[in-house]
Amino acid sequence: MIINDKLMFKIHHIKSIPISIQLVLISVWLCFSFNLKAQSLEELKTIAAENNLALKAQYKTFEAQLEQVSQAKSWQDPNLSFGYFISPIETRVGPQIARFSLTQMLPWFGTYKAKGDIASYRAEAEFEKFQNQKLKLYLDVAEKYFDLSALRHITELEAEQLQILEDLKSIVESNYENNKANLVDILRVELQIDKQANVLQVLKDQDAAMVAQLNQLMNRPLKTPILISNPKQILEQKEIVETDSISSNHPRLKAIRNLQASNKAESLLAKKQAMPQFGLGLDYAIIQDRNVMSADAGQDAIMPMLSVSLPIFGKKNKSRKKQASLQGESLQLQLENEETQIATEIQVAQYQCDELYSLLDLYKQQLLRLKDILQLSETALANASMEIEEVLRLHEERLLYEKQCAKTLAKLQKTNETLIYLTSNSAL
Repeated sequence: MIINDKLMFKIHHIKSIPISIQLVLISVWLCFSFNLKAQSLEELKTIAAENNLALKAQYKTFEAQLEQVSQAKSWQDPNLSFGYFISPIETRVGPQIARFSLTQMLPWFGTYKAKGDIASYRAEAEFEKFQNQKLKLYLDVAEKYFDLSALRHITELEAEQLQILEDLKSIVESNYENNKANLVDILRVELQIDKQANVLQVLKDQDAAMVAQLNQLMNRPLKTPILISNPKQILEQKEIVETDSISSNHPRLKAIRNLQASNKAESLLAKKQAMPQFGLGLDYAIIQDRNVMSADAGQDAIMPMLSVSLPIFGKKNKSRKKQASLQGESLQLQLENEETQIATEIQVAQYQCDELYSLLDLYKQQLLRLKDILQLSETALANASMEIEEVLRLHEERLLYEKQCAKTLAKLQKTNETLIYLTSNSAL
């Protein structure tokens, strides 16, 4: 009976190509079929900056604000009026039957320049918002990229784990044939193999979701393949970020400073608007020559005019000045708060880097210890002096630390990208 059980087991478990090797072959086939080329993070950032819809919308907002500069500097439209006398007014040279009047108002000296400066500084503030949004987009792309790299590396680790389980299964089968293991040990390994295959399928679905998110940032078809040639190497690359001081040219700060400059121009405009306005005009009266015995009978009249506005209601002018002053105080508080906020974010990111480096060192030490233990345990398993459950537990623990290493490296790269964003300036 035992011989029949062994024979049935051998027939049922004929070895095929390991699943991990199948996955590698499928990946290679996909690469050749799509003729893919691995793209660096910088290339993906460039594509996102050129195609991202939200960034394009912000740039259009800047262009719209820029159009207000020419509007603000433009003169007021002249006023043309026409009057017709139903009952003509008699004058010395004849009856006056109609009148044309053309008037152009001129504000106080420097008013148009102040208005243009306000619009110009506001446009520059919008441009800095665009620059900040572009830097945030770079950060978003980098975070998604490193998350995807970590997922691809974890997929490689899970595939390696599957191959290890296949090898352990071979050892247990050999022990079973030599009456050194039980059938339940083989079934237990098979259970882990099935579980591992399911994990790989879940990771494949997660990969598709992350690729879609990254493509959305670049405004590309969501299923466009993204090839990462060496995920582990990408996660392990080191970049030193200088964070000794806050960049005074960070777009978040420059946007507020431009609004402060606009506010100063508004204060100047409030003073200009408290001054008189001048009006230059010309009246043209049409006169008939009937029933008038005069040499200049019927001669039309032309009358130049000059008008001056009288800003005698000072309440609104005082209110304008106070409004500009309060806005200036508000902007100064906003600037100080933004500087503090950026400094705090930099400090938090630095603390996170230190913590992640400590965790990484811990995981590496644990993996070194586990490597020695696993070598001894597999030798013991081959000699049937150790249970398969303990070996499976050790491999699970090793895999856990390796995955934690990958995730920690991804977090470290994302934190470095956050520091790059916080210490960037508008020139980037």
